[in-house]
Amino acid sequence: MHGFGLYSFANGHRYEGAWHEGRRQGLGMYTFRNGETQAGHWQNGILDIPSTQNTTHPVSPVAVNHSKVLNAVQEARRAADKAYDVAKVDERVNRAVAAANRAANAARVAAVKAVQKQMHHNSNNNVPIPIV
Repeated sequence: MHGFGLYSFANGHRYEGAWHEGRRQGLGMYTFRNGETQAGHWQNGILDIPSTQNTTHPVSPVAVNHSKVLNAVQEARRAADKAYDVAKVDERVNRAVAAANRAANAARVAAVKAVQKQMHHNSNNNVPIPIV
């Protein structure tokens, strides 16, 4: 897994946020099945800087504001949704192109058969009739 993603674990927990080579990496939010969350900055799959609701006196100089994590996750979700929509459009375009190619091939085959039939018909009309 790489980039933004949502992973639902078999135990009912889920993680939504940034991934790097299969590990939680960057801003993200882990939600337990009971609804509790851990959010912040993740490093190699471990929450290394938890987010804080305190905006006036951060706990540390590298503190991550919880609303910034939420905003980042929501923006990434919207970007992922748009990318999914583009993929669906690409799929529809590819199907339309394939259908057009099949129709064009069928038209070619029909044209060749029509020409062959006409040539066969013309050649039958020019056969000399033996005189008895």
